Amino acid sequence: MTGMLASVTSVAEANTVLNNAVDIIDLKQPNQGALGALTTDIVAAVVNVINDVVPTSATIGNVDPNDPGLLEMICQMSETGVDIVKVGLFETRPTDYFIDAISKTVEKNINLVIVLFAENYIGNDSYKPLLQTGIKGIMLDTKDKSSKNLREILCNNELEGFINTIRSAGLLTGLAGSLRFSDIENLLKLKPDYLGFRGALCSDNNRVNRIDSFKIKKIRNAIPQDSNINYDLRKSEQEVLKNGTVA
Repeated sequence: MTGMLASVTSVAEANTVLNNAVDIIDLKQPNQGALGALTTDIVAAVVNVINDVVPTSATIGNVDPNDPGLLEMICQMSETGVDIVKVGLFETRPTDYFIDAISKTVEKNINLVIVLFAENYIGNDSYKPLLQTGIKGIMLDTKDKSSKNLREILCNNELEGFINTIRSAGLLTGLAGSLRFSDIENLLKLKPDYLGFRGALCSDNNRVNRIDSFKIKKIRNAIPQDSNINYDLRKSEQEVLKNGTVA
């Protein structure tokens, strides 16, 4: 089954989407670009309020894949207690440095989802080196939120090929990128693990505006709920003792 991810900016918005039974609560700052990051204080506050009712994710920001502080930024975000840390690959292919940093992060028992961008997507070469790093999943998004959305950049065959390849590697798959209500029916047929929304949940469909309960309900009703969805994000006590606590 496919879950619904809702991106929020505050405790208040988190409570609103939680009350509307979303499957994943994502934390980002939409007025700072595709993967704008919230402060760790805000992320920690939201994680505390959610209290493991549903999984949470948060982005580290629009960070260059070769940034020397990449590993530290991932670890700092993980210390908030968030279940998944999202890291964008803002290049066509991952560099050796990026792969090394991601691999070292995974060794610290941190769940990572790598975000690829439709504008850079060139098929398997976009992500193949990431499949053996131990990450939790890979998702597709869009960089330019004022331009074409995901389905206007990539066709269904390309999206289906991405999902099938990632799933065959045992990883989670996600699709986002200015998705609209009208996109849901077609995307559900591809069976990604989750669909991500921000703008479609906000007043005037503007991602920097506050979210609207009516819009959340509309999209929630279009994505069949399944109480058995399990993203398997909790690490066993043995793993934590071996690799160190997430904090």
